[in-house]
Amino acid sequence: MSIKQRRLAKGWTQDELALHSGISARTIQRVESGQSVGSETLKCLAAVFETSVNSLIQEQDMNSVKHTENTESVTLNESEKSAIKYGQSLLQTPKKGESDPLTRIEREAIDYG
Repeated sequence: MSIKQRRLAKGWTQDELALHSGISARTIQRVESGQSVGSETLKCLAAVFETSVNSLIQEQDMNSVKHTENTESVTLNESEKSAIKYGQSLLQTPKKGESDPLTRIEREAIDYG
């Protein structure tokens, strides 16, 4: 499944994927058009789609991926996973009875976008 197919399966626009992954919309466009991307971009996409970097590379047939490190060893450490999970949780409206970690202004800004 390609990045675009994964994005569409979640019902996201490129801008929404950019928001969830912390990657710019322009980078999402590059990824979907098959241009080369760095390992940090792949880490972010793998995290948001809950898959491995290697799976994304194989699925995309990204022979032109720029390697700054061996992709066999590219994995998210616990602090990276925690940071991504926390960032994603901020984008979601808290469930009934849960406190919102964001201020009212911050929440309105997210909900507006």
